[in-house]
Amino acid sequence: MFGLLIGYGLGFWAWVMGFHCLVLDSNGSPRLSTRKFFKHLFKLFLWTVEIALLYQLLVMYRGWILQAKPPEIAMAFLVKSVLFLYIRAFWPEVFPEILPGLHVYFCPQCYRRQTFRFLPVSLKYGFFVTYLCRYCSCLVNAWGEQVFYPMGVSTKKIVPLLMKLLPPVLAVLAAGFWIFNILWNVF
Repeated sequence: MFGLLIGYGLGFWAWVMGFHCLVLDSNGSPRLSTRKFFKHLFKLFLWTVEIALLYQLLVMYRGWILQAKPPEIAMAFLVKSVLFLYIRAFWPEVFPEILPGLHVYFCPQCYRRQTFRFLPVSLKYGFFVTYLCRYCSCLVNAWGEQVFYPMGVSTKKIVPLLMKLLPPVLAVLAAGFWIFNILWNVF
């Protein structure tokens, strides 16, 4: 259990930093794919705003539920349950698409629809952001591409890239919270 938590934590950290945006050049050195990294930063920005808004809504809901009468609590529980089941039944791909860290893709080997989760297999396989298909056990990176061989990149080559990834990631997170504050104060 502890190993699984460390694995998911490490995978989440590697995902937030954008390790899955690194590609190998012809010399075998990792370099940053700017197209993938900008796409990742945009997704990180939107999820920062989403998580901050969701947190504030849950705080407001908690305040309301503590003051509500038992029939109101029962009705709220019933409405939430029906809404959740309706979304789960008719749009099952909604939650994996909007929740941070989940991504729906088609397995490149067995062509089944999968949900990508943070589960690092090895630094050699996709810079800690990889997933094993539950049907055919092929190794897939965060972009839904099959990984056939170890990348063989040393940590010494990745640390300088980490220092380049850290400032934009922190800036995007700060911008997400800033936009959240603007939205929360306006509405």
